[in-house]
Amino acid sequence: MAFDNARSFRVSCRLFVAFLGACLLPVRFVNAHEGPPIPVVMDHIMPHYTLSLWADPDIGDATFFIVVEQANNSNEPRHETPQVSLWVEPVDGHLPRVTCDAEPMTLRNQVQFVARPYFHQRDMWRVGITLRCQAGIDEYETQIESTPPGFGAWDLIIYSFPFALLGGMWIIAVVRRVRLITKHSRQTAAQLSNASSHDREKDYDV
Repeated sequence: MAFDNARSFRVSCRLFVAFLGACLLPVRFVNAHEGPPIPVVMDHIMPHYTLSLWADPDIGDATFFIVVEQANNSNEPRHETPQVSLWVEPVDGHLPRVTCDAEPMTLRNQVQFVARPYFHQRDMWRVGITLRCQAGIDEYETQIESTPPGFGAWDLIIYSFPFALLGGMWIIAVVRRVRLITKHSRQTAAQLSNASSHDREKDYDV
């Protein structure tokens, strides 16, 4: 009986390891997934427009969301959509400036643009936004650091913690169950042994 319990425990552990491996398999894809964009500037007032910039500056194909609202003091028609472009260059100047057009994404009460520059390595970058309209040109410049996709090793810790906690509780429950079964089996064996001894004593007395 003890052998069967130990074998059942080993099988249960193997099943749990397989289950944990299957659950953690998507973590590889999560690590490579881009995180949520971070706010770089919010409601920055320029001569003709108000600018908000959100960035997902991953190494490789980065993503910038440019939200444009017409300034209250602007004389431009309310329906005009500016031409928006974004440029990037390393702070140390080891690469030339690269400009890319921003694609418009019309929302309900504002106009949002998306631009996707390329960051070849982790570095500090100058990022510039240019808004062109009939009344003139608005420009904004800032600096941002390109970062690896995801959080690296922290992703594994964060996403695997619930599975590890669940697995630990499951193993503790299995161990306790095996101990109870083993204890019950030993008590049953002892009772059967005592009963057998008592029967032999009765037969001997007879």
